[in-house]
Amino acid sequence: MDNADFLPTDLAECHRLLLAAHRESVKLEQRAVASEQQAAEYNRVLDETSASYQELRQQHTATLEELAWYKRWVHGRRGERIVEADGQKHLFDLLPVNDAEPTVAVDSPEPPSPTTRPTRRRRREMDLSRLPHIRLELDLPAEEKVCSCCQRAKDRIGEDLTKILEFVPSQLEVHEHVRPKYACRYCKDCVSSPPPPPRPIARGIAGPGLISQIIVSKFSDHLPLHRQEDIFVRHGLHLARSTQCDWVAAVADLLKPLYDFQKERVLQSAVMWTDDTPVKVLTGDEDGSCLGRFWTYVGDDSHPYSVYDFTMSRHRDGPQTFLEGFQGYLQADAYGGYDAIYLESGRDITEVACWAHARRKFFDARTNYPRESHQILEWIQQLYDIEDRGRDLAAAARRELRCAEANPVLDRIDNYLTELTVTLLPKSALAKAVTYARNQWSALRCYTTDGRLTIDNNTAERTLRHQAIGRKNWMFLGRETAGPRAAILYTIMAGAKRHRIEPWSYVRNLLMRLQADNWQFEEMLPDRWAVSHPEAVLTHRLEESRKKAAAKKNRRAQRRALAAAAQPNS
Repeated sequence: MDNADFLPTDLAECHRLLLAAHRESVKLEQRAVASEQQAAEYNRVLDETSASYQELRQQHTATLEELAWYKRWVHGRRGERIVEADGQKHLFDLLPVNDAEPTVAVDSPEPPSPTTRPTRRRRREMDLSRLPHIRLELDLPAEEKVCSCCQRAKDRIGEDLTKILEFVPSQLEVHEHVRPKYACRYCKDCVSSPPPPPRPIARGIAGPGLISQIIVSKFSDHLPLHRQEDIFVRHGLHLARSTQCDWVAAVADLLKPLYDFQKERVLQSAVMWTDDTPVKVLTGDEDGSCLGRFWTYVGDDSHPYSVYDFTMSRHRDGPQTFLEGFQGYLQADAYGGYDAIYLESGRDITEVACWAHARRKFFDARTNYPRESHQILEWIQQLYDIEDRGRDLAAAARRELRCAEANPVLDRIDNYLTELTVTLLPKSALAKAVTYARNQWSALRCYTTDGRLTIDNNTAERTLRHQAIGRKNWMFLGRETAGPRAAILYTIMAGAKRHRIEPWSYVRNLLMRLQADNWQFEEMLPDRWAVSHPEAVLTHRLEESRKKAAAKKNRRAQRRALAAAAQPNS
């Protein structure tokens, strides 16, 4: 309304119009404030919904990964081997060519020809020379020894020998040691007799052979005492498991000095591998049972002994007490209890992490993140290939090989992990794997600084298989005091297994020496005992392990040769 003639001239009318306009502006202002509040509420709800959606997405992804892991654990392969299809080259070029560094050249044998005929497997001949031979004559009846033509007696012109390998069940024997007494008939005094025979348990009826059989059957062959009780019944004697348990406890106390001596030797190692595994322990209280822990501590080549320890919990007090006085490299998993040990020791104990644990986490994440996971798995495979080629080298040469070839691969992994950190969902399996590797990165790279170190902690994990297999048979420990005794006997069995000694002969000899106060611990160590008793060394195990190692090395060399041949610039 540009024309002023239409404006009111009455003052009261002007006041009324102004008041109406003011009321309308107030209403508009209130509506604007309400709209802003409503928009802010909508934005808040939208933000909450978005955050909830992201959280649900992460939980959904984590649940799918966990479900896939359980399915593989129940129905799939337990191993972490990635099976490659025929003609598929080694995954060296997952990254673009301009981002990837050149792979170090590997001298490998030529790949086998497809037309090569497989070698015929030799027939394994059994060595029967150590077994007793019983000659049985199977002669003809007298009437068949007469010639049917001339009725003259036939002459023996030779013989045919047929060998049959037979089994005679073991049996229990009662050895009655008769000790005659002598006295002077005139003095009626000075009675003398020979000393009683040596026994592992004072005034006990069990001989060293019987006790050794019980110890080896339980702690090496994983036969619980109640099963041995049934076996002894088959042999003609009911030997109660409670009696066997008392014998096992007495033998553990007898072998404890040798156990302590091996522990001292292991603590002198420059490199030590350690791991732990749970075991159920009956407590007799309201809970009924709890989880104890077996710990293994494996010494280096200069101190080739494997010592076990037992604790009632997984608190760091157990390894901290055992490792008191130790100085050197400690290779273990990422258990948080070791962190305080590393810090409190200053520079006396150096942390070395395990690449097998890191690899396992990336292997579990390969379903939802196949490209990223397989890229890292490929680089880890390159690290293991380098270790395989340096296995037979001296420690100094192995360190030089790692510095030249492993460090560039580790740098590549480090850079890639940094890139992945900013792009992954925090709760995804791959993000957890990346976080694990980055938190342990300095310890994961430590193995390249010393040729005596290994790339993983599989040495300790293989040693703990004794408990893992036995735990499926005897199920639990009957009381808390049984744990330390079992650790002593497992240590003796681990020494025999590590040096491939026939365990029954080894344990029997130890019992006789310790009972006779022949405490020459140097001679009783498993490596020294094996040298002085070559007849007790299981040579078939040595040959089997050497052939297996040679075959594995040959397969890996062929795979590296095929991978090198598949390179575009090879």
